[in-house]
Amino acid sequence: MKLAIAALLLAVFAAGVHWGTFAAGGSDSYCYVHQAEGWATGHLQVVEPLALEAPWPDAPVTFAPAGHIPSPTVRGAPVPMCPAGLSIAMAPFVWAGRAGGAAAARGVFLVVPLFAALLVWSVYVLGARFSRRVGLASAALVACSPAFLFQLMQPMSDVPAAALWVMAAASATGASRRAPLMAGLATSAAILVRPNLLPMGIVLGIFFLAKGKKSPRFADATTFAIASAPGCLAVALIQQMFYGSPLRSGYGSLDALFSAANIVPNAARYFTWMSQSHTPAWLIALAAPFVLPGSLTALLLSLAAVNVACYLPYAVFNDWWYLRFLLPAIAIVIVLMTAVIDAIAARTSRIDLSRTRRVGAVVVGVVALVICLLFIREARARSVFDLHRLESRYERAGVYVAGHLPQNALVITSWESGSVRFYGHRKTLVWDALDPAWLDRAIAYSRARGL
Repeated sequence: MKLAIAALLLAVFAAGVHWGTFAAGGSDSYCYVHQAEGWATGHLQVVEPLALEAPWPDAPVTFAPAGHIPSPTVRGAPVPMCPAGLSIAMAPFVWAGRAGGAAAARGVFLVVPLFAALLVWSVYVLGARFSRRVGLASAALVACSPAFLFQLMQPMSDVPAAALWVMAAASATGASRRAPLMAGLATSAAILVRPNLLPMGIVLGIFFLAKGKKSPRFADATTFAIASAPGCLAVALIQQMFYGSPLRSGYGSLDALFSAANIVPNAARYFTWMSQSHTPAWLIALAAPFVLPGSLTALLLSLAAVNVACYLPYAVFNDWWYLRFLLPAIAIVIVLMTAVIDAIAARTSRIDLSRTRRVGAVVVGVVALVICLLFIREARARSVFDLHRLESRYERAGVYVAGHLPQNALVITSWESGSVRFYGHRKTLVWDALDPAWLDRAIAYSRARGL
């Protein structure tokens, strides 16, 4: 069993390295990697003089690259839209890369594959709360999940957030006296990576309050709360620094992001995408309260439900890979699905203990293998293993700019506004944020400034 899980973790990490995009270019990827550079160097809000001096309307917006907005606290500086947690984890790799040259600089892209291995390990530990075979089968299924693989290949926060929340759940359900502390620390890091999932931490806090004897449970809940607090405090301080309020984020106001009118369209989309990409087998998990009643099942279902509830009112998207928002819930649902299959197999073969174990292991193993193959086929059909080729255009564009344009070039662009800065080290002006009536005058003004 140990060799099998070790091989699985190595395979997941290797897949992330082999098929990973290793590119900072799109809105999210550039946001995280560029913010990591800021944490590594201490230059978090760098003023762009043109943003202060340009005569056209909303000039600061036109000089804020992909994944950034004009800073509400430092005039003329762009600030990242994305949360800070993943970027802080990337910062040591950026620092090491600056000292080690171009090859070492790519080490920043190893962070997500490392978190991916942590997610698969945490799923194994969580599944092992039912049985070790459930843990191994669940870990393999998550490793083959199309939603997981899609995000494994990109430097974004979905896999790290899922890894930390599943780790928190696995720690909370352990028998160790350090369970509240470990669960709290994982929750603290998870909130720093994805602050809007804080309600999942509340579920874990209620779990500690509800279990065990009166005195220990209050002590455990207190330990969990104290250990969770640093992440909450860090988020408040960072949002105050970047956006001028602990309650503001880079994505805009709550009214603009969340609406009750989005609940039904999102529910329909998530259900359809999940059934199409992960087969309808995931619905087996809904039988868990009847087949596996108890506090463990109640906790896992509550965590999955809260994760989904956090995104049902959120903005409506039309691409299947927005299942990435639900990656913690997907991992938990896969554990419950596998545990239910294992329990049903065990109940139908209760002739003797040894045979029950053998039949359970065979049934779970065969079902997991079949579903894994279906997952991989679906991932291939959804171009998961082609992402490195599709995303490479960002790096190519930036490298071309670096090699062919003068140092005083100003590149008018939109999607490549991050990659041109990251790889090409040139200034950018975002054309779709510029008033069309000002395009010619903006070019003339920039040339007059020596650009």
